[in-house]
Amino acid sequence: MTQIFTVSELNSRISDRLDGDLRLHDLWARGEVSNYIHHRSGHRYFTLKDRESQISCVLFKGNGGSLDFEMNDGKNVLVYGDISVYRPQGKVQLVARGIKQDEGLGFRHLQLEALKERLAAEGLFAPERKRALPRYPESIGIVTSPQGAALRDVLRTLGSYPARIILSPAMVQGEGAEKSIAAALLALRGRSDLIIVCRGGGSTEDLWCFNSEIVARAIFACDAPVISAVGHETDVTVADYVADARAATPTAAAKMAVPDLEELEEALRYTKVRMMRALWTCLERAKDRLDHMQRALAARRMYALARDSRQRLDYLSQRLDGAQAGRLDRHKSRLELLAGRLGAVGPRATLLRGYAIARSGKSLIIRAADVLPGEEIELVLGRGSLLCRVLECREDEEVLL
Repeated sequence: MTQIFTVSELNSRISDRLDGDLRLHDLWARGEVSNYIHHRSGHRYFTLKDRESQISCVLFKGNGGSLDFEMNDGKNVLVYGDISVYRPQGKVQLVARGIKQDEGLGFRHLQLEALKERLAAEGLFAPERKRALPRYPESIGIVTSPQGAALRDVLRTLGSYPARIILSPAMVQGEGAEKSIAAALLALRGRSDLIIVCRGGGSTEDLWCFNSEIVARAIFACDAPVISAVGHETDVTVADYVADARAATPTAAAKMAVPDLEELEEALRYTKVRMMRALWTCLERAKDRLDHMQRALAARRMYALARDSRQRLDYLSQRLDGAQAGRLDRHKSRLELLAGRLGAVGPRATLLRGYAIARSGKSLIIRAADVLPGEEIELVLGRGSLLCRVLECREDEEVLL
């Protein structure tokens, strides 16, 4: 029958097997220090790595007194100790009993320093090129993993601030993370007023993608200000140097991105009070000025104004009478002139020159055939008229005037 182990039994068997292998005791290992932590208990925890692999290490407080140098990330060291298993987690580790400093810095650390020097020389870290964050961003782009706690922290901190949130998802650790972050930043071009690049804490290896050149240049090429919030406060990456602002944590980045709503409301209330006070002051001043003007317009002043008004009224009345008389005279003269012109061309003037108008009843007599012999007709003269009887009608005879 197949034996079934509990996890504890399995870890115990692995530990026993490793403890029984003499090749894994009293050994020396060379590598680069990473994720170094000097715990308050006095124990030291770190990762020993080379270009292709890594192993967890611990130097307990009792063995730490032999160190003759200051340990930190990036240093090459020689570690003397034993391989064992940390049973609660089933983790293989190197329990150090002595550590010596090896020559120089680790290869990966040297690569990082060379990249930082090159980017700094190109001006990517220059303070004068860093842009100010918008005071009231209308759209905020977030580059992070959709499943990470960093996204939840940012969204919770932004709260009810009325901005459009655009999530541009990206891998934030592991193989291909650099290209994923760069593509997520490019996808936000022209869509956001502010960009937050963030992820939660992790080991140096977990955060290493933010030390890549492709991510640095992608942040530099963004058309909106970028806040970098990678890892914890003690974690500083190349992305932090290139970004327009660095936040210790994703939560701090969200606080940095938008104004505090309570402070904004308090500022609005204060501004409202100032406006009301200013308006009340203006009203009080206007009222005082009105009272002063009312007091200035005393009875004597009112009488003087009335007297001046009466005099002006008399003056205007005289001007109006004169203007009316002059206009009437001009109309009379024009009427007389037009009457003279009309009289010169009218029928009365012709009659006064010796002509007459013949008419029978109410109709005018134009031809001799219009009347009969013996018929009475009226001749209208220049002065008076004649009642005549027709003796003879000469229609065909030409009359000489």
